[in-house]
Amino acid sequence: MQRALALSAAAAVLAGLSTTVVPAVADPPHNPGGPCLQDNQNVSRASVAGYDDVVQALDRIERTSGGVVEVDSAGTSGEGRDLLYATVGDGPATFWLQARIHGNELHSTEAVLQVLDRMASTSPWAQNLRDRLTVVVIPMYNPDGAEANIRQSTTPNRIDLNRDWENFAQQESVAFWKLWRNTAPTYALDLHHMSEAPRVEGTDDLNQFQIGARSIDPARMTEQQWATNRAMAMVSVDALESFGPVNVAKYPDIDITNAALSRMLLGGTAPAGEQPVTDPPTQGAIFYEVRSVGQKSNGQLENLFRIPTTAVLEAAASGQLASYDSSGYAALPFADSGQCGEM
Repeated sequence: MQRALALSAAAAVLAGLSTTVVPAVADPPHNPGGPCLQDNQNVSRASVAGYDDVVQALDRIERTSGGVVEVDSAGTSGEGRDLLYATVGDGPATFWLQARIHGNELHSTEAVLQVLDRMASTSPWAQNLRDRLTVVVIPMYNPDGAEANIRQSTTPNRIDLNRDWENFAQQESVAFWKLWRNTAPTYALDLHHMSEAPRVEGTDDLNQFQIGARSIDPARMTEQQWATNRAMAMVSVDALESFGPVNVAKYPDIDITNAALSRMLLGGTAPAGEQPVTDPPTQGAIFYEVRSVGQKSNGQLENLFRIPTTAVLEAAASGQLASYDSSGYAALPFADSGQCGEM
């Protein structure tokens, strides 16, 4: 009897609910710029790789690679830190992979260390890549700026190292130019963060990844370079399709001749006492700009670097870049920049 009464009461409640109109809850305002760092917020960098972490990681990878990875120094920074790089593979095409030329663009360092770790493994994927490519990996191009958490170098001047491949005012630029000349990379990829919180142009979609296929005007490139850059860009974009709402956009059209990638494509400049490279070996050189939102998104940000980087390496190793369909590049939208949290 008690169970029957309970069921009857429950049925009455449900019947009452079925006739009650529940007001709809309004969607929260769409705010594609957030979450945002606040002026008084303590931002910890404890989980982000510093210079000592890079030294330790490269040492571990080299020691456990069975001779597959070789770590060396291109020179020293203004403050005396080694400009470390790793070489993996002995394939006929050389791929230059650099991170953190801007010291306060944090997450690219860990991402390229993860890629290097995978390339050093015993997997068939890694062996195939090493047979076809020689990969030069620079996890921290600007160690002094990274330790100071600033964009530029620190000494003897504060200079944006990505604007120093014409004047070569800083010793970091001289050292890495010589490494580029000596290794003659066919392809180059440079990993960056974007400092703003852009939307995809014409939408309210938060843009988390921008592709930079043109650090210089295409008119300054050879036809092969421009075609290769667009192919590298579309390989990157296609690789991110399954990752979620990344909302890819093109980096604004620029024509900056003194950036590292620009001069890899152009050649023609050299540090004092060196001969310019008049016939540059680099057939393709692009860059990524990934959104940076702080320590709670480390894994996602590293994936936004790692996934397309791996895809471009695979395409370069397999020879796909020469025939990859880049027809969708022109249709990629640009982004509208804005302050974080701006409606």
